[in-house]
Amino acid sequence: MKSIRGNLVSTLSITITGVVVAILLATDLAVDSWIDSQFDKAMHTKVGMLMTLVSEDEDHLELHFSGEFLPEFTGNIEPEYYQIWLNDRVFARSDSLDLFSQHELPYLSLSLGESKVVNKTLPDGRAGRIIYTRFIPQIHTLKGEKKSFDDELVIAYAASSEGLDFILWLIDIVFIVTIVCVVVFIRVFVRKTVDVGLAPLNSMNAQIAKLNFSKDSDTIILEKPVSELLPVEQSLNRFIVENRQLYLREKRLTSDISHELKTPITELINLAEVISRFPEDNELMDDFVPEVLRISQRMKNIVTNVMLLHKYEQIKLPKEDVVDVLQVVNRSIGEIALDNVEIQTTCSECPIQTNLMAVESIIGNLLKNAKRHRVVGSEALIVVEKGATNGINVRVSNQASGELENMNLAQLFEPLWQSDQSRSANDCFGLGLPIARAFAEAIDAELTVALEGSTITFTLTL
Repeated sequence: MKSIRGNLVSTLSITITGVVVAILLATDLAVDSWIDSQFDKAMHTKVGMLMTLVSEDEDHLELHFSGEFLPEFTGNIEPEYYQIWLNDRVFARSDSLDLFSQHELPYLSLSLGESKVVNKTLPDGRAGRIIYTRFIPQIHTLKGEKKSFDDELVIAYAASSEGLDFILWLIDIVFIVTIVCVVVFIRVFVRKTVDVGLAPLNSMNAQIAKLNFSKDSDTIILEKPVSELLPVEQSLNRFIVENRQLYLREKRLTSDISHELKTPITELINLAEVISRFPEDNELMDDFVPEVLRISQRMKNIVTNVMLLHKYEQIKLPKEDVVDVLQVVNRSIGEIALDNVEIQTTCSECPIQTNLMAVESIIGNLLKNAKRHRVVGSEALIVVEKGATNGINVRVSNQASGELENMNLAQLFEPLWQSDQSRSANDCFGLGLPIARAFAEAIDAELTVALEGSTITFTLTL
């Protein structure tokens, strides 16, 4: 399984390490090249100085060398060596060459003005470098005139490179150790940085793991708000609130269904016990059989309506029927035998494309609700009119028989909620309005309720 933390640590570590190693490698190469060039430059300077020691005395060449000022060529310090050839024959060489069995430096043929540095083992056995140069010395006459000497000289200057090699190896070792330390440091640093960066996310995850919908106070709270997580926090808290409401609703619904079924089940048990004690009493049987049927029918209606509510919640129904809403209202009034009703309409025909079954169920439940819960003898008002954008509005108003408050209006659409908490009505389960709301949402309609004084009005907007 992929891990955000693992991916971040690996990606950042590899990227940063690659950049740092590239920089260190470039630095190492640059330093090595610079030190090497400085060593060669020093050798060129030294051989140039030796070339200036060649001078004329009358008609012959002389090398004005003093070991007192250049002790490195006498062997008193770490020995260095020089040798000069005139016409390919040895003209002069340093005293340091006499200290070893190899008394001469190897000769190298060069063209005039050419210089060349080669790696060689020195007479003392040390690793070193030799620089060769072929030149024509400038000769000073006794009268101060200058003339060029016709013969060519080759000079070789040799010095140990072990110190240089040691420095270069030391730099390489430091470079390698630095790379290892940098890799370890970057790994630890990146891991620590990623852990700090993911701490709010881990904290949120820990809070989510401990969530309990039964506790109203349980929400996600970021101790240190992070801009990227604020939308997530808000969405999660909204999700928590909605699911807590669903949880409480299901919990209440389960309790209410148990309460609704408990009474008829108890009645059936009581009736069965009485009948079992007096099985020969026909008169008792004639009274109890219709009661058993009534109770069974009530239980069936409760179960049927609960199943209907759950079936059509959170689904969409096809809107393929052309429905005359005014005809549906008139037909529903006749089916439920609603009397003392006034119909007001702004259209002789009110057609709309929707789902016939859903509209019939919604309007039928609204009219049943008005019939059951209006003040006895009061008039129900039904208004059917055209709304905006070719829509249809249906309003059902009646004078409520019970005491309702605006705070109770939202509960009217809660399953099995009744203003009469005693639930004494035989055919009222508190499921009609929730079913109507479910069907309204299934066909993208809107069902609202408003209370003005004691008059309650349900509005269906198709």
